[in-house]
Amino acid sequence: MRLLLFLCPLVFFCQCGAPQPPVCRNLPFASRAPAPTVIQNARQCWNILADPNKKSEWPDAETAYNESVRILFDKLRCGPGDWTSRAQMINTVISAPNNSNANLAKIDSLFPSTAYKVSNKDRYRIEPGLGIPAVAWTATSPVGISRPPFFPPNGQPRNITVILDFNTPIPQWHFNKRWVADDHQVGKITHHLAADWTAPIEFFWHMCDLDNLRIQNVLIPERYSKETGLYFLQPYDPGKIPLVMVHGLVSSPDAYRHIINDLSPEPWFREKYQVWFYNYPTGTPWLYNAMRFRQIMGEAGNFARSKGPDDNLKKMVILSHSMGGLLTRTAISDPKTKLYNAHFKTPIDKLDVKPETKLLIKEGLLYKPLTDPKRVVFMAVPHRGSPMASFRGTALISNLIRLPKTLTVGLLDASIHSAREILEVDVPLDQIRPPTSISSLSPKSRGFIGLNQIALPKTMTFHSIIGDKGQGDTPESSDGVVPYWSSHIESVSSEKIVSCNHGVPDNPEASEEVKRILLLHLKQEKLLNYPENGPKKVARAAR
Repeated sequence: MRLLLFLCPLVFFCQCGAPQPPVCRNLPFASRAPAPTVIQNARQCWNILADPNKKSEWPDAETAYNESVRILFDKLRCGPGDWTSRAQMINTVISAPNNSNANLAKIDSLFPSTAYKVSNKDRYRIEPGLGIPAVAWTATSPVGISRPPFFPPNGQPRNITVILDFNTPIPQWHFNKRWVADDHQVGKITHHLAADWTAPIEFFWHMCDLDNLRIQNVLIPERYSKETGLYFLQPYDPGKIPLVMVHGLVSSPDAYRHIINDLSPEPWFREKYQVWFYNYPTGTPWLYNAMRFRQIMGEAGNFARSKGPDDNLKKMVILSHSMGGLLTRTAISDPKTKLYNAHFKTPIDKLDVKPETKLLIKEGLLYKPLTDPKRVVFMAVPHRGSPMASFRGTALISNLIRLPKTLTVGLLDASIHSAREILEVDVPLDQIRPPTSISSLSPKSRGFIGLNQIALPKTMTFHSIIGDKGQGDTPESSDGVVPYWSSHIESVSSEKIVSCNHGVPDNPEASEEVKRILLLHLKQEKLLNYPENGPKKVARAAR
């Protein structure tokens, strides 16, 4: 009994280690057929698929070819040795990497998408076709070694479709970059490649820790400030438009996992856009978070310009949810002195504060806005605050937030001077607390007083997607957190109301609206090579 009591905690803690990619050490029983026989079957099917006179036989040949390749891919990836030696053991070779064929030397793990159990069954995005859909994983740098700029923590996922090509005497393995290539040549015939769009992005969130510990992210923001940053889901490409995703309070970039999943099957999206997402600890006040967002976006812009022309950088689109919309709106709007005047009456150069406090005030309230974004989508954004921030229970939670010590001193100093100037009384020090993310969302917050005096920049186009929690009583409606009177804003090009709660990015209607907006953006930028309603429909089926 004592041994059992000892082993139970041990087993529990052993399950709490860092997640790992699936590993195949032993060949599955279902894939133990002799390699020569399976290769011969695959070759026969390949020859049928290469013959235009046998088109009626193509569906059955494709199914049989894929089953043979599945077995052979198991033989290729399982067991000792490297990829090259394992390929030689079954009398095949690895094809040379190129623009559409992945380099296995830069991949840390490659496995069939069926080896990862997807939880998102209702919105599983797969395409039938030739080959075996696979997930490629490139891990980040080991602990202690700095990772490449804007590389996500843990690693980056890739959609790969595995093909055994019989166009040469010795069969060659091709690992098609599915985000680049849609088709593969079988003889002189072009065949559409199979794809699994959901497994790679779900596996990314399985491996990534940005979506973990959301409550602690709010209450103890200092602990997670090191992961504040902008991350590129794919390596930066000057030929694509950045689509920047900014999450909200008690959230993380995985708020956009459904939208990414819904967009990924679209050829026009993969061809024209690249995903960036911004991560930040959500316990700090939104004006401070907006300052950090603007600073980091500036750094990313400088990095992008060092890699090539900035034509597409200047076509940037930002998707913003909830408090993330406040960060975005603040960062792209020219405050002039509106934000400052909402907090202080004394000119900045005559303000009697510490030098570091004065710098914080300048950076947070008197700044030059971002100019690269061309279009912004607001999703359930509290432009005028949320009444929930003033509730007694919410205030108690706000009091639990422990701001970073380095930030607390400056915010407290600024808060004291602001309160004394606005109230025109000498407020006791013990009655003033520096603002938190929750308290700063109160409709009475001076941040909103200043922000709503600032016009949206005319150089950008804006859209709103707003949740209605089933009541259908707009303009008296609410998403349960933000009422319509706060999420509605004038001067937007479109406003879409979807039937859902505050989690608007999870809503399928919201995904369709984002698709419409992104296609419209391409059309207006004269970059659209597809019909206005998008390219051919993508097969969508649950496995």
